[in-house]
Amino acid sequence: MLAQMPADGDAGAEEIIQLARGGVTDDLLGCLVTRDFAALSWYSARQATMALREGSHERLRCALLAEAIFFAAGREPDDRMLMVSMAVHYYVAEQIGLVPADLFDEIASYLPDGPWPDLIRWFGTRDDVILEAFAWQLVETPDGPDFVSTL
Repeated sequence: MLAQMPADGDAGAEEIIQLARGGVTDDLLGCLVTRDFAALSWYSARQATMALREGSHERLRCALLAEAIFFAAGREPDDRMLMVSMAVHYYVAEQIGLVPADLFDEIASYLPDGPWPDLIRWFGTRDDVILEAFAWQLVETPDGPDFVSTL
């Protein structure tokens, strides 16, 4: 899946993440446009995979924050889709030695009040998150591990 994801929006996604480091404001969310949402979504998936391959805590933090911003901006109103997408982040956190509950709580703390931070925190505390239950499969490629949706 990683090879199929465009990286041309990564610089834009990284700029948004840098702006969000002090907290995601309603002003920041209101300034985002369609190409920003696409960049954040692709960036999140790409960086989660790279975090697993490299064992990088920082890449995973950025990936999860990008995904959280995408959802907080209201681009995907379905909380089930948030859980499906964040299952990969949860799995990677476990694999690289992070405590999912701590990571998800940290990322949720950047978001403005609303339903998304609560859902992100709750999801991070679950103890039943396995890839298959959220329609993901881990595959080995010549470049390293990757995730494939089974939806």
